[in-house]
Order: sequence, then C-alpha cells, then structure tokens
Amino acid sequence: MPDIVDWMLATGCRIGEGLALRYGTNGDGKPILDLEAGTWEVNATVVRIPGAGLTVQPRPKTTAGWRIIALPEFAVRMLEDRRASSLRQTDAEVVFPPPLNGALRDPSNVSGGLRQLLDSFECETCGGTGYQLDKDGSFRAGAGGRRIRCEEGPWSWVTSHTFRKTVATRLDEAGLSPRQVADQLGHANPSMTLDVYFGRQVVSAEAARVLNR
Repeated sequence: MPDIVDWMLATGCRIGEGLALRYGTNGDGKPILDLEAGTWEVNATVVRIPGAGLTVQPRPKTTAGWRIIALPEFAVRMLEDRRASSLRQTDAEVVFPPPLNGALRDPSNVSGGLRQLLDSFECETCGGTGYQLDKDGSFRAGAGGRRIRCEEGPWSWVTSHTFRKTVATRLDEAGLSPRQVADQLGHANPSMTLDVYFGRQVVSAEAARVLNR
C-alpha cells in the first residue's frame, strides 16, 4: 500500500491506472514502463466486468487519459527497489500485484483499505482501528454491534482522490500552466483541472522535477 500511495503522489494517476501499471510493451513494441528513460505510458486501467471479474482495460478512463508521464527520481528508485527485493519479486506482469491470490488488485478494495488506514492514523477515538461499533438496537448485528467507519481521526478527510488533487496543487504552485497540469492528470480540458483540482503527449519533465521534492 505505501508504494501504491507513493506512485499516485509521484504521478497524479487514478487508482485504476496505477494498478494497471505493467512491465510489458505496447503495441509498437516499446516499454510501457521505461525506468532508464524515466517514463510511463498510461494506456490502461483496471476495471471489473460483470460476470468476468477484474481485467486490464487496454485504454484509460478517457481518451485524454492516454499520456506519457515523466517520472520523479524517487518513483524510479522505488520501482527499482521492488524489482531487486526478493520479497517482492513476482512473475506477474503488473507492478502492484495482489499480496495473496489473483493477478490484479481490485481498485475498490484498494480504495477501501486505504480509507480504513487513513481513518485509523493517530485516532484516539477508535484506538487506531479505523472503525467504531454501532450499538444502536436498530442496526445491531450481534451482541457487539456492527462496525461503522470512524471519521474522527485527523487524517479521515484524506481520500485516494486527495493525492491527485495534491499533485495538481503542487504543480500549480510551482508555476506549471493549466495545460501542463491537465496533461499530467489526463484531462482533456484545462478547465476541468482548474475547476476541480486546483486548491499530451509526453508531459513536461518539469512536473517530475517538482514532484521529486
């Protein structure tokens, strides 16, 4: 999970795009992830198809989502460390395979797991569990009640989408243009980036330099 979070903060990618990160090649035979050049071609996302399960959809969420991102140095080092670590070596094509069985991580499960972790951090109310017990009789599921999300922790306001907004804000503060930030996030229109995220092709390497700080 920490590596996935680092990847989202290094690139501004969506969860599904990050979980579709692969070591393979594209249709032209070029590497999707080129650690020597420090680039990543965002050309797919993980989706769940009813009746078929999880799959790598060979296109991003939107047409504008296709992009080549210049990677910050810390992100390249993190992936190099993953490949070098015997504990993380895998025959899977994806960079972030599930810890147990399966070929792909479910974006919904990753988002939910991250949600619970963020709710639990430094939270005295729930004792670091990320949840409380609802003892109201109308919702009771057994003598102990049922688990409900704890929203009292200091980090409960953070979501996975906050990481994309953080990337947009950092790049905006560094003076990158709305077009450059939109390209980094995979938005067709800078107006979308301006309206929602501020506080194509090969994206400016300046973005990688800023996010490496």
